[in-house]
Amino acid sequence: MGLASCRRYAPAPVGPRLVAYQYVDEFNDNRGNWAFADGPNLAYGVISDGTFKFDYNDDGSQAYYVSKDIIFNMDEDFTVETKLGSDNTFGLLIGYNASTGSYGYSFTIDYNGKYALYDEGGNGFGTQITEIIPPTYSSAVKGNGDWNTVRIEQRGSRWIGYVNNREIFRVPARTLMAGSVGFVAVPFTRGEADYIQADWLELE
Repeated sequence: MGLASCRRYAPAPVGPRLVAYQYVDEFNDNRGNWAFADGPNLAYGVISDGTFKFDYNDDGSQAYYVSKDIIFNMDEDFTVETKLGSDNTFGLLIGYNASTGSYGYSFTIDYNGKYALYDEGGNGFGTQITEIIPPTYSSAVKGNGDWNTVRIEQRGSRWIGYVNNREIFRVPARTLMAGSVGFVAVPFTRGEADYIQADWLELE
């Protein structure tokens, strides 16, 4: 009777695991502290009827920013999305960090149906607002101030932009100075957002 050899296998060591996290505010109330009043700059944010209404009625600066640092992980894949509309130019903002003078990056939609992607300044490439993608027409974008769902995804080394679930751009990913999300409005804009959501991965 022969003996069969017995080989012992040790289980592979378990490494760090990526866990999914999510932040959502549907603006049913002000528990997220989005409402604000900045009288000297004629800028106001109000939570009403299930939306965040954002008015910037001055031209003292090129844009006005409202942001929350939710500390999402910028080093792994992430998705940030909102549904918005305005009577001028209004957009989704990521990476704003007042303490470092970084204004982050914005993905905007204007009243006429153009989208754009901006470096808002202070992100390591100078202090001025610069176009990454200039205002561009797309059939994916609804004009006349209608609602548009905008989404930016980080996938590996790329940022991918969507409007109403249609991909409209791919660009090299930029380095963010904060895991923050928010909104940006140009002067004399009345904007409105139905919700804001972020999904990301963290090492356990």
